[in-house]
This record gives sequence, structure tokens and C-alpha cells, in this order.
Amino acid sequence: MVNSNPSIFIVAGEASGDMHGANLIKALKAAIPGVKVAGIGGPKMREAGLECLYAAEKLAVVGLTEVITHLKDIWLARQRARRFLSTQRPDLFIPIDYPDFNFGLAAFAKKLGIPVLYYISPQVWAWRRNRVKKIAKIVDKMAVILPFEEEFYRRYGINATFVGHPLLDIMPPPTPINLVNPTIGLLPGSRRSEIKHILPLMLETASILHKKRPVLKFVLPVAPTLDLGWLKQFVHCYSYRLPLSLEKASYELIQRCSFLLVASGTATLETAILERPFVVIYRLSTLSYLLGRMLVKVPYIGLVNWVAGEKIIPEFIQEKAKPALIAQYVLETLANQEKIKQIKDRLKRIRQCLGSPGVAQRVAQLARELVK
Repeated sequence: MVNSNPSIFIVAGEASGDMHGANLIKALKAAIPGVKVAGIGGPKMREAGLECLYAAEKLAVVGLTEVITHLKDIWLARQRARRFLSTQRPDLFIPIDYPDFNFGLAAFAKKLGIPVLYYISPQVWAWRRNRVKKIAKIVDKMAVILPFEEEFYRRYGINATFVGHPLLDIMPPPTPINLVNPTIGLLPGSRRSEIKHILPLMLETASILHKKRPVLKFVLPVAPTLDLGWLKQFVHCYSYRLPLSLEKASYELIQRCSFLLVASGTATLETAILERPFVVIYRLSTLSYLLGRMLVKVPYIGLVNWVAGEKIIPEFIQEKAKPALIAQYVLETLANQEKIKQIKDRLKRIRQCLGSPGVAQRVAQLARELVK
């Protein structure tokens, strides 16, 4: 039997974790009557019923300098979490991604005899693979969201279950592509550091495309983490006379696009799930790229190619990210309806590989079994 009033502790530290954590809280309340959910989360998790010990917005930092300025918040959040775990002794701890913060808490919970269900694993298969040994010691169950992760973790003796990708719970179904009045989407990332390296490439590519096909329109979805005024000024500095609109990021906006230029990351999976043809464009500073090549041992940059196990989407990376070459590929693709159909078919298979909707409910059932 499930405890009469079970208690679950959840920690998410980033915007995506907050969104998926909110869906999980709703599923937990439906699967486990009387459950109490406390922890660290953002506005969506609080709205879903989280008894919040610390706001995740204060912890979502990127880069060494930002971490230093937020050390007090990180320390306070960790102390409150440890105090709750030791005094309240919840029936289960569910860390959601955010490894640098959650690994320590998971080890602490494990010492207290609190089972740990890790949801959305860190990408240790791509870099710092030695962390998998630590995971094996501190985690009772892994709920993984990429199909190849289950086998990877099981090789290290970790009880992992593929639950599907949580994007499937929130994304709309694919729609037909408009090839009569095409719109090209520019997705340069959600961080200023990415945008400074990648957006100029995309704007130059767009300029070439517009000169060769003046009918083309362009749209730049603005991530909620970005300041619209700063982004407008950044685009204006390049002085390209483009029919370019900056709009609030949404899946409906991506659906309006006939083709997209996408920085690596989750955006490649989102674009694939919506079955839009795209290319991956990525560039870092030379030093960052060389360091990354030393630390990250991966055959592909785009997550969609990882899932496929082959390069089904072209990747224009670092010195190979030449606007003329990218523009040529885009124009050739838009002019070839058979090629677009083939791309859509491949992306449809990717969507199927990612599982099916109901991911939060499946994780909630795993949690229910652990609190029995």
C-alpha cells in the first residue's frame, strides 16, 4: 500500500525543469491521493501546488561569473533542502536534471535512507562520463527521456527506465508546411553568449537567401530568457534589410516556418517533433570550441542526430558554418518537394522514437511504486 499521506521532495533549477516538474506534480497528485509535494521550483511548479522552499529563478545561472554572484542563493537553497530532508524525512526525492546542485542532495538523501528517483538525467553519455559511477551510488531509479539512455545506464548497473520525452506532453501535432509563401525561422539559442556567435551567421545566411528569393520572409522567436530590446539592437547593428520579425517564442510560431536554422540543443528536438526541415548551426569562440572538443566526445552536435543514430540533419559547425553553403542547402531543399517529404518522414520516425504522450503519468507511477 501507498502511505496514507506520503511526502515527496522535488528540485528543479531551470526553466525547462520547472515546466516538466509542474506537469509531474499534477500527475503525482492524480496518482497518489493525499500526496504532499515540497521542494525547489519555479512559478509553474508553485502554481501546480509545490510547497516551495526556495525560488528556482534565483538559481538559474550560466557561467562562472554568474555563479559567483549567486553563491549566497545557491548556499541558502542547499541548506534549506538539506534541513527539510533531515527533519521531514520525505518518502521520496525526485531531482529533475540540474546535476551540479542535485547530485549532492541525492547523496545526502541516500545517506538518510530516502529513495531517489532521478528524472531527466544529465547528459553524462556526452561529457564527464565518469559521473555515471557516482550516479550508480546515489540513485535508486532513473527515469530517462532519450531512447538510448536506458541501455547506457543499465550497462553501469543503474535501474533505468525510458519513459519518453516530456516535450511530447506539451507540444502540438505537426501541421502541413507552407511552400507557397515560405517563412524561414532563426533559432540562435536562448543565451546571449550563444547569440553573439550564432545569430550573425544566421543573419548573413538570411541576407543571401533574401537576395536570391525576395519572396522569403524571416522570423526570430525570442526566448523568455532574452531581453527584446537588447536583441533588437543586436539585429539592427548588422544592418541587413530583411523582412524579419521578432516575436515571442512559441510552438505555433515554429509551425508557421517552412524551414529553420537552429542552434544545437533541445530546439533541434522541438523542431523535429513538429516535422519542420532544418539545419543545425553552431559556432563558439576558438578556445571554447577546442576545449569542448577535448571534453565532449560526441559524433554529432544536434540531439536529433543522436536519437537517429546517424546524421539525418546537416550540421554546419565552427569553420564549416559558412552562410553561402547554408543558403545553398536551404534553397535546394525548398525547391525539392520530394526531398522535403523524405525529411518529414525521417523526422516522423524521430518523433516515434521519443515515445508517446503521458510521460509525466509514467514517472508518477514509478514514484508511486517507490513510496509504497
